[in-house]
Amino acid sequence: MSYNLIMNSPFLLENQTEYKKWRDYKLAQYPISREKILIKFKNNDINNNKINLLKDSVTKYNFAMYEFDAKLTNESLKKFCSRLKLVNSVSNLLADEDDISNITNQNQSKEKSPNVEYIPYTNKQLNWHTDGYYYPLDSAIKSFLLHCEHPAQRGGENIILDHEIIYIYLRDHNPEFINILMQNDIMEIPGNKNIVGSHSVKGPVFYIDERNFLNMRFTSRQQNIIWKKNDTIKKIKDFIFSFIAEDNHYTFNLLLKENQGYLANNVLHKREEYVDGNNKRLLKRLRFSKRVE
Repeated sequence: MSYNLIMNSPFLLENQTEYKKWRDYKLAQYPISREKILIKFKNNDINNNKINLLKDSVTKYNFAMYEFDAKLTNESLKKFCSRLKLVNSVSNLLADEDDISNITNQNQSKEKSPNVEYIPYTNKQLNWHTDGYYYPLDSAIKSFLLHCEHPAQRGGENIILDHEIIYIYLRDHNPEFINILMQNDIMEIPGNKNIVGSHSVKGPVFYIDERNFLNMRFTSRQQNIIWKKNDTIKKIKDFIFSFIAEDNHYTFNLLLKENQGYLANNVLHKREEYVDGNNKRLLKRLRFSKRVE
């Protein structure tokens, strides 16, 4: 069984019949079985059957795990993405010429340069967020890949929560919550004073894209995030934070090993703090403006 979101619009509040069909299908996929979402590849044989298995997992959960039998070069990592039709990678100030961000602890930058205000990558805990929540909708991040080249000596676990699950529980609790979170000025990220020409970005928490897929912009950060003044906002935020703080069977814990990674349609995720060994923890990240379908 599958549910065709492209032909239906279950995320519009007026489409209650379609919503119930989609909701029942979505919740029936849980709890997640690691065996079903971990797809193993050989570097010299990325066959279509396994690519389809990976895509099927993303269809159900908005993310999937993968594992290769040897180290991937940047070129082979991008070729792997292209097999999933992810070719329009999104660059950022910290990415290399392949649009790959090398995520590793840079705390020592502060020690060497005390005037540095912002350390992009550290070994501290990262709280719940979606990637690129500070981007405007016309350049939104729709998916990302996170690939482990070197794991930490201890810690660094990723915790993943499908944003469609949060949508369901918010809508079931109070449909008006969804109506408010879809307003285009509900959450504002002020401009970055360290970046020339940076402007504040306002937008919704939930929005439906041109192909009827649901997307989410969210961060647990309390500083430098401006929520629209609304009597219901505090109730909504309290509900979201209490839900994602629970240890329930909708979250998935993932400690990536060498040559493993995960691919996601920009789900909510967090990362626990970690301690490096002789080899520093190194993950490679690619972001895309297109979903995995």
